[in-house]
Amino acid sequence: MRHRKVRGLKRKLSRLQRNMQENHHDLPIEFHDGYWYAKISVRQTFLLDIQHNEQIKQAIIHILIDESTRLAKRRVDERMRVVVLLDFPTLWNSEILVFQNEEVLQMFMRRDSSHQKWIPIPHEKTSLNNWVIRSDRDIRVYGFKEWLFEEEDEGRELWMLVQ
Repeated sequence: MRHRKVRGLKRKLSRLQRNMQENHHDLPIEFHDGYWYAKISVRQTFLLDIQHNEQIKQAIIHILIDESTRLAKRRVDERMRVVVLLDFPTLWNSEILVFQNEEVLQMFMRRDSSHQKWIPIPHEKTSLNNWVIRSDRDIRVYGFKEWLFEEEDEGRELWMLVQ
């Protein structure tokens, strides 16, 4: 499939990387409900323009993974978990999260209420296997199909890359 050219792509990816490094220089010290998060700092129009371009999405995912790896190396407490949350298909709600410990992470992943449900997806049966995830650390992968009961959409896929 041929994609139209994205103007200023190199600049936009460089800005994303620079913003991530500048805004998250140190690990967070304040947590809300046991975790901290930072949304991806990219315009939604850009993400909508590239939603069918796997190469650009791959570059964005690598920037997020590199940033989470950098944060994970700065941990003062090995119990802390640094996570990249990927929101497919557009990446719009993607973010980096830092959890105080494994227990808080596990509680965060349990979503089963009257308005929202996360249904686990086996990693082997998904398109995430097509993505090349590079890192110098071991990464655990969790996949979920999210259902919001108030909305009539089919749900979205969420992937958590945990370090």
